[in-house]
Amino acid sequence: MLKLICSLLFVLVAVHARVVKRETVVDLGDHLLECKQEPIELGIVLDSSSSISHPDFHKGIEFLQDFLNQYVIGDGPNDVRVSVITFGKGIYKQDSFNLDTYHSKDEVIQAIGKVPHKVGLYTSTGAGIKYMSETQLSMNVSRPWADRISIVITDGNSQIWRETRDAAQAAQDSGIIMFAVGVGNVRDEELLTIAGDESRKVKVDNYDQLKEIKTSLAHKTCIKKEKTTTTTPVPQTEKCGEEHPADIYFVFSPAELGLEVTSWTTSFVSNVVNQDQMEHGFRFGVVSGSCPDDEGFDLDDYTTADDIENRLTNYLMPRMPALVDRLSQFGYSEIAGGRSEARDVAVLVANGGKKSKGLEEEVSRLREKGVQVFIADPSDSGVSVEGAITLTGRSVKDVSANLVTHLCPVRN
Repeated sequence: MLKLICSLLFVLVAVHARVVKRETVVDLGDHLLECKQEPIELGIVLDSSSSISHPDFHKGIEFLQDFLNQYVIGDGPNDVRVSVITFGKGIYKQDSFNLDTYHSKDEVIQAIGKVPHKVGLYTSTGAGIKYMSETQLSMNVSRPWADRISIVITDGNSQIWRETRDAAQAAQDSGIIMFAVGVGNVRDEELLTIAGDESRKVKVDNYDQLKEIKTSLAHKTCIKKEKTTTTTPVPQTEKCGEEHPADIYFVFSPAELGLEVTSWTTSFVSNVVNQDQMEHGFRFGVVSGSCPDDEGFDLDDYTTADDIENRLTNYLMPRMPALVDRLSQFGYSEIAGGRSEARDVAVLVANGGKKSKGLEEEVSRLREKGVQVFIADPSDSGVSVEGAITLTGRSVKDVSANLVTHLCPVRN
């Protein structure tokens, strides 16, 4: 039974790496704007002060529900996670929720609908931004591969504008992308201070007009690229797989990486396979887990404490050597889908630390078989191994783009 479970876990990891590209396309006449959802940590900072009437506050709540309904919200590596903090006279932590409080779109939208109007006799915008930045979207609780984005919605100017300025600047300096949505008479200068850039500042005359910015704001908060409808020749890099095909394996051990870094890894794989340049001429595989070493044992497998202790030592052994052995022996064979005309490529995911120190031998074995080796380091710890190219970048998207650039270099 345990062997069956182990096999299923391997299949789940492999399937998880096959991610479907989510996209929304809006026709803009001569141009098409393609908007692809990326993993996002989204922090909502919502004005709940007395200057807002009850009907208008509920219009703001309905706007947020409609706005969030456009996203895929959940716990998946490419999903959006949401937090909310309201402010008025200070902040209202009792009405807030964090990124990990809810796990589905329905739960988040229902929770938004229950956020009360506190009618605060003050506008503590800075306090709301600070709590979002330091607590709800801090690096300690955010996924390292996800963009951190905050949307501040307010209808008035903060009483302590310096506090708002300093909190917004600190959030921006920490890497949070700030958006400011102003309703009514709020000053443009305050909105610009919060957003940090004119392109991330939105203003409407009243709460009824919020519904008019729902789609445009969603597009501002996702990764965009323009496609023209002209007959411009397709760049040669998009055909690199046809000219130079490659069989690419991603090699990682979930047992060593842990849940969070395994999620980073699956997001990394999905980003790579969804790149336009990877569409033709490339095949992808995953080698993960070390069954039967990882599978555990049944009640009647061992009868003495010594036998059990000897078996337990297997869990402390590095997994990468066994994974590389399996890849070297069978991964690029014809029976596994390998092609004689294709480059053999291996991407080893190593999370730094002591368990990465033995990579030299694995890289050397792969190189001897003619495999081009890359190392992806989620912790950005500076892993460097002779004969391998370490993929660098501040985010999972940057690391993915780095790999694609090496596989499909732009030719002048």
